Amino acid sequence: MRRLAAAACCLAAAAHAAEPVPLAREVGVDPSKDLAQSRFFEDVVVAPIPISNPTVGTGLAVVVMPFYHLGPESPLSNTTIAAGLTSSRSWAVGVAQSTRLRGDRLRIDGMLAYFDLHYRFFGKGAEAGTAGQSVPIEQKATAFVPELLFQIGGRTFLGMRYRGIRMETSLDNADVPPSLVAPVGDLTGTVMSSGIGPVAVFDTRDNEMNPASGWLADFRANFAEHSVGSDTSYRTVTFGVNHYRRLGAGVLALRAFGCGASERTPLFDLCLYGAGSDLRGYEIGRYRDRTMVAAQAEYRFPLRGRFGAVAFAGTGKVAPSFDEMGTQPTLPSYGVGLRWLASQRARVNLALDLARGRDETTAYIYVKEAF
Repeated sequence: MRRLAAAACCLAAAAHAAEPVPLAREVGVDPSKDLAQSRFFEDVVVAPIPISNPTVGTGLAVVVMPFYHLGPESPLSNTTIAAGLTSSRSWAVGVAQSTRLRGDRLRIDGMLAYFDLHYRFFGKGAEAGTAGQSVPIEQKATAFVPELLFQIGGRTFLGMRYRGIRMETSLDNADVPPSLVAPVGDLTGTVMSSGIGPVAVFDTRDNEMNPASGWLADFRANFAEHSVGSDTSYRTVTFGVNHYRRLGAGVLALRAFGCGASERTPLFDLCLYGAGSDLRGYEIGRYRDRTMVAAQAEYRFPLRGRFGAVAFAGTGKVAPSFDEMGTQPTLPSYGVGLRWLASQRARVNLALDLARGRDETTAYIYVKEAF
């Protein structure tokens, strides 16, 4: 989800729509390239980054991203340190790590972050989002998410992940419409979510920051249980598939995503439309429910020098269950964007997007591609 990406503008990635903090991803390089003479730090991105996001407003983040090799045959690893403050009084600090060892046969990823978010709560379900009635809400959270993956053959990885989140929720306004409270129960209080789950990844991308070819398929499940320290027992599952191919002078990028959550899933861990890569043009959390599907396409093409541009479009839905998806309103998204190559060695872009959703037009400024 782009919550921390919006506030810290780089603790991104991927993971999934229900993640409170997405992880930063590393950059892949051609393993046939002779790296014996390479310096340890291949590149370091240090920059103040403007923030623009419909959920937390505008502001500024400071990002430090060193890229380095941990072995002569391994792809680039990176560390991301970020802190940001926005006009909604939201702020965040965090560190994310992507480690590639043994020629990419072992991947160790993880993040540790704290954020204080002030945004609008619209309720649960597509009807609540469409109605547009909201109240101010504040969420303070500490999140720790380490992940260990082993290559089992080809470009397939299997592993496990721990996911610990302590979330404190309060309201900036005591006058809450009953229609917002009824589907979710008490909005305030502190929840500890602690769970483990399997991770499966198939990754043939030629570059992980700015791919031009290949596939990425990833499956992540989280089983939060009392036995591992969680206040409530529930499960979440996400599955995403990306495909990249050269088309003319540019690159066509395609993505499909699905999310599911069980009963008793906390408010912050429901499927959140507009989070992470799925989809631009929506306030994160305006449309949230126990299931979600989304699909999008983006064409990325060069302009001149370090500049490039993108055009994108997509659609999706949220629903109480996958069986009820057909009865829910469609949530389209389309827009255009500008790219500036901030790091030539690591192929890291600074992105500016203008996106139109069902309800409004929004602007985004962030690091990396959307997916």
